[in-house]
Amino acid sequence: MATHTLARGRLSITAMGAALWTVALPFLCVAGPSSSEEISAEEPSVEKAAARLKLLRSPEPVENWTKGLVVGGFFGGAWPSSQQVSGVAQTPGGPQSSHGVSQTHTGIFAGPYLGYNFMDAGLPLSRDGKWKAIPGVLLILNYAEMSSSALSYGPSSAGPIASSGSSRTFLPEIGGVVLISNPTRFVPFLGATAGVALSWASGNSVVSPSGAELVAPGQTVFTYAPSTKVMAGVAIRIVPHWNWILGYATRFIAPTSSTVEGLNPDVVSSIQSRTGWYQDFEGWVALQYDFGTLRQPTTIP
Repeated sequence: MATHTLARGRLSITAMGAALWTVALPFLCVAGPSSSEEISAEEPSVEKAAARLKLLRSPEPVENWTKGLVVGGFFGGAWPSSQQVSGVAQTPGGPQSSHGVSQTHTGIFAGPYLGYNFMDAGLPLSRDGKWKAIPGVLLILNYAEMSSSALSYGPSSAGPIASSGSSRTFLPEIGGVVLISNPTRFVPFLGATAGVALSWASGNSVVSPSGAELVAPGQTVFTYAPSTKVMAGVAIRIVPHWNWILGYATRFIAPTSSTVEGLNPDVVSSIQSRTGWYQDFEGWVALQYDFGTLRQPTTIP
């Protein structure tokens, strides 16, 4: 009887243990393995690491057509060199010629300009790519004012013939420029332009060796001639997108010809004058706004 009771007790304990394992098994499966060798952190893949690094980088500037656009305005002075001048006066006795030298006086000029820098086409100048040569194009509208005087001599004149006048010149130009982009706030540049000098000369006066005025007053003469210049300078960053430009240029203007009416037809009916090549030296300052930037972004390792 005691043996039967003991066997029944063991059977009850075994049944209770089986029931407990049945209830606990799902929780043990959810908890995962308990071995320390099987528990490990998942190593990130190369693709995931690159994606995380991309998220940490600062966003690149938006690619659009205004990125390289620049606008600005300039003001400066011109210091001209002398030029050869000749004239032919129509007189009752026939044409009378003279030759001499004209000296244009210091003038001023100003105007706006529009440009575009091809920043994505820059040529690297350093191994790390922080220094680049960036090409650009310019449209310049230049307005200038200056005065001039000349002395010339005829084959039979007893003294010099003096002439003077002032001119206003409008110079539309197109040009090319190369910017030396770098991480600093100073950006050097070189460039050249080509255009047409459209000039209106007024206040023309021609005085004979005897002191007589030969030209009728109040005349305005229009001339035009091809123009070209070479220039160099530096752009200085003030604040983001704003720059001061300091520049120097040498300009060349082709020979011109003009005719004025004489004051007294019985003495001189008209005077035709020709000027030789004109050259000046220009210094100027400009304020420019860049829609992009000429400085290279900091490289993220």
